[in-house]
Amino acid sequence: MKHSSLKSIIAIFLLMVVFTRASYAQYSSRHLTRGSDTAEIYLSCQWYADPDYTTWNGLFRSTDNGQTLSVQRKTNWLVEAGEIFGDSSSGVVFQIPFIGQDTFGVSSDYGVTFVKKYFHNIYKKAAGCMAGELYITGFGLYHGTDYGDTFTLQSTNDTLLLQDVGALPGEVYAAKKIGWNPLKLAYSNDYGETFSITDVTFPGLPGMYDYCDIHRGTAPGELYFVIWKSYWEIALYHTFDYGQTVTLQSERDQNYDEILYTAGRTPGTFYYARREVCGPTPFQHSCIWIYFSRDYGVTFTTYYHELDSLYTAVDRNEVLPKPTIFPNPSREKITIKLPGILKSCNTHITLYDIFGRVVASVTVTSGSSEVTLDTSQFAPGSYLCELVLNEFRVYSKLMILKL
Repeated sequence: MKHSSLKSIIAIFLLMVVFTRASYAQYSSRHLTRGSDTAEIYLSCQWYADPDYTTWNGLFRSTDNGQTLSVQRKTNWLVEAGEIFGDSSSGVVFQIPFIGQDTFGVSSDYGVTFVKKYFHNIYKKAAGCMAGELYITGFGLYHGTDYGDTFTLQSTNDTLLLQDVGALPGEVYAAKKIGWNPLKLAYSNDYGETFSITDVTFPGLPGMYDYCDIHRGTAPGELYFVIWKSYWEIALYHTFDYGQTVTLQSERDQNYDEILYTAGRTPGTFYYARREVCGPTPFQHSCIWIYFSRDYGVTFTTYYHELDSLYTAVDRNEVLPKPTIFPNPSREKITIKLPGILKSCNTHITLYDIFGRVVASVTVTSGSSEVTLDTSQFAPGSYLCELVLNEFRVYSKLMILKL
């Protein structure tokens, strides 16, 4: 087998791995976090795959509870895709781990750039309730208050799984034996030096379940429990009294690629982010539904975002309208007519087959409005037409028929 063919097969395989469900991706997947402002959230997720089979990760920010998203950062998904944590300081975001399991990143400009810092063997992590505060477990529980510059060992109890902090300074929550009802909830009010363990019972939940994520609320003793009843079912529970009484808020099915979640900074706010893979190979991208609740996760408002390579927080039709292709389906030739907005610029047009191979490429010079391509030698099937103007791209489908 030729080396280039082998590389293509490996690239396609990696793309399939990246854009398919991972067995652990939906559990404890803290790639959605609240910011410092009342309506601010950050989302980190796979963004899109380019023709070279590189999958890009995007860090997105919203200041209106997910209704609009702005792109803060674009990185290679295989290089930098750690979990993210907001801080009470404006503009501060932590990404843990960052590049490698022994590093984490600190941003002070709303996730645009990060300063890399070192910590040995990062396992579990949580941002504190005070500015610059972090908790990290790695051969013990460590606590820092200076944006990750220094840490103090608080406890060597490695049997407790760090989950989140509380609303009061010094409060830390961990769990023991996750997957059993009642849950063994560990609570500390001395920055993780000592813990007390109590049983938290979830009404209506069987004796065993898959997983549980614990998220702090905004009031002392307030917690959200995201319970994975099974691989396909999620239940959201809530408490105001440190888990003594727990109520079921809502349930949902999980039949898509990934779901993320976080409590908000305003009382009663909770967010889900549902991610699905959209588009044909090799131009796959993520579609995001953000579900926003003001009533502690009982009812939700939905916002939709299609995160293709054109995404700039502006509707795609306002950035680059699609071309007109006729006849479509085609047998002998096609004409591609450009939108009027493109007549003053050079526009590059490329046709790809279903395997992502280039079958035709042409540049339409400034002042022209259309181009005709001979398709008589094309094999029957579906093709993708890519139109590129500067850094913007748009895609249209084309069908080739034969008598």
